[in-house]
Amino acid sequence: MARKKVNLYQFSNKGTQAERIKHALTLLELDGMYGSFEQLAEEGIKNHITLYDFLETLLEKEVVLKEDSRTVRWIQQARFPWQKTLKEFDFAFQPSINQAFIHELASARFVKQGKNVIFLGPPGVGKTHLSIALGIEAISQGYDVRFVLLNDLIDQFLKCDGNIVRVQRLLATLLRPKVLILDDIDYYTMGEDTSEFVFKLVIQRYNNNMSMIFTSNKSFDDWGGLFVQRQRASSAIDRITERAEIVEISGTSYRLKDKVDSKKLKGKSVVVN
Repeated sequence: MARKKVNLYQFSNKGTQAERIKHALTLLELDGMYGSFEQLAEEGIKNHITLYDFLETLLEKEVVLKEDSRTVRWIQQARFPWQKTLKEFDFAFQPSINQAFIHELASARFVKQGKNVIFLGPPGVGKTHLSIALGIEAISQGYDVRFVLLNDLIDQFLKCDGNIVRVQRLLATLLRPKVLILDDIDYYTMGEDTSEFVFKLVIQRYNNNMSMIFTSNKSFDDWGGLFVQRQRASSAIDRITERAEIVEISGTSYRLKDKVDSKKLKGKSVVVN
């Protein structure tokens, strides 16, 4: 719910002391402190807590709430198609993945270093899941993230209809986030103008040491259609891979896993205690 615009900051002299404090906390938009101060004050009086300890605990509540709100807001702004975490990923089902290395990537140190991450493998093995999970971890570390399907990026570019201002605005939007996730980059062969736009995007993010996360079903040799021209493709791929962590996944699709699990459940009787 949108907050009302405050025209005047004025401490209230009405009501009880607790009510006056709550009014001030509302006025200052200190929601974390608002929801905690009465309980903490009562505990402080009962347990003889110092004013310093009381204030520190109260401020901690506010900081935690503000950080939770920021995380939720940035995840929404990232435009993930769904939310997936590392805890939800079944590493046992995909033994080809080095779990320790994925958790190292989750530290977001690759973002600070300006590195890319590339997930290669057949459809359904968890590439998009892992890219989103790393994006959410990066957000928790304070980095802004944007998720884009290649198909959607093509549509957004074509809707610019060749208008230079709109194209530049779209490019600026994609250059802004510290981490850009480009998903399913191998599905489409693009036209010359679209290819040039994606090339500029890759080059400028490379020059600015800004990380990208790619997912692809094909090897780098098959990425030529993305950049149309052989020289352009070679130049772009060289920059993408120069500072990149490459994760190759070989395994069974999760869609097949769900079918196998379903068959197993059908073959078992369920006992309710």
